[in-house]
Amino acid sequence: MKKIFLKILFFLFFSSYSFACPLLQVPIGSPVSSATETFEFLDTYNEDVYGADDIPRYQKFAIDYCEGSSLENADLEVTVYQSRISSISLISTDPNFKNEIYEFTKNYIKDPGEEVKKDDWLGYKNLSVGNLIIFYSKIKIMKEIVEVLEITNTEMVDYMSGEEVIDVLG
Repeated sequence: MKKIFLKILFFLFFSSYSFACPLLQVPIGSPVSSATETFEFLDTYNEDVYGADDIPRYQKFAIDYCEGSSLENADLEVTVYQSRISSISLISTDPNFKNEIYEFTKNYIKDPGEEVKKDDWLGYKNLSVGNLIIFYSKIKIMKEIVEVLEITNTEMVDYMSGEEVIDVLG
């Protein structure tokens, strides 16, 4: 009986929501070949097609990679630099679905705080841990609020955006 209690206690303390969300299981900096187990769309990646500084960006529906989450209307963006995952981002642009990324962030990563739920709040929250860089933000683009969660690391932070980004279609 004592062993069963300890196993249940261990499970409760060391389990987390992120285990239920495969998109959070892919380490930043991991090779594309291993990331294709989660992101099957990366099987089209061919390093010979891109130049040394190119950053291909793949965009898919986020809910397909985290069932049961609040990401029904969010997009998932994965960028690759030199055959390694350089960032994973979640983006919600639909004004009819407010705080979609906030709810995901709160439930699966860390609570960015109640103030970010306000309709007029704009800015970012740094939720970084160790080598992992995590930013939750709300920005205004063409009079619409866009909600964003960006995940990268200190090694790959320079390879997630910029002129070198190439949107991959298909």
